[in-house]
Amino acid sequence: MIRSAGFFAELNPGWGMPLDGSIRDAVRSAGESDEDRIIGYLRNGTALWSETGAERDVLDPEGPDLTGAGSLLTDGTWLWREDLPYYVSAYHVTLPAEFLAHIRGLGHAAPTVPDSRLHEIATQDLGLRLGPAPTAGR
Repeated sequence: MIRSAGFFAELNPGWGMPLDGSIRDAVRSAGESDEDRIIGYLRNGTALWSETGAERDVLDPEGPDLTGAGSLLTDGTWLWREDLPYYVSAYHVTLPAEFLAHIRGLGHAAPTVPDSRLHEIATQDLGLRLGPAPTAGR
């Protein structure tokens, strides 16, 4: 089962993932000492699903439009929205301790996720109706 991070009540779509409460409660005045490397990891996850629309910054109505905000990225173990690195950078939004330990354990280098695992996450964890799983050599 995929684990999720950064699916806050104010963000839509939530993809049916367990909510991490209100994003307002996750805002901090300062980030982790390795925040830049954490943000790099989040930005370099493997794309699972792309959304083409844009959403406003939910914490600042005058903030930027976030293109593809509801898109999904993964490292094969964890799943997060594409706008999560923005919120971590702009507001030092806290992440689950287990996710931070996972990122640090991988040396802040997001692994490439095989197509077969992406298909499994999409169909089994997100309930998307897709064709058969890709096979090697296709």
